[in-house]
Amino acid sequence: MTNEHIELHRYTHTINEKQVEALKNVIGINDAGNLVPPTYATVIDFHGGMSFEKLTDLLAFDPSCVLHGSQQYKYISPIFTGDTIEAAVFLTGKTTKRGRTFVKLETKYNRGGECVMISRSTLIEQKGDRYV
Repeated sequence: MTNEHIELHRYTHTINEKQVEALKNVIGINDAGNLVPPTYATVIDFHGGMSFEKLTDLLAFDPSCVLHGSQQYKYISPIFTGDTIEAAVFLTGKTTKRGRTFVKLETKYNRGGECVMISRSTLIEQKGDRYV
């Protein structure tokens, strides 16, 4: 496995109260507070500019051959509606095993220059007739 630390993409996102409330309703949180639910990082990614299509394009992966292998979050500081988050996505590792390419990604979410959350994930690309 290559142990790289290559920045793939950087973007900012201001946390919208309506989006937070919509997520809370979907996952069953009946809280009127302005604290953002833990998995809101995915909303930041999709609305902030790191859609699945953008990610697979940056990785040169065929979107129809991609599996989501793992996901973990490290929460450092609470995030609230109205916060402006700057996210930076890094490729931290890449390997190929038995016709599959595995990539490790790390996204650092900063508010005012201070890291508030880190997301780590593994994506797998399975190419070939037997997988599609």
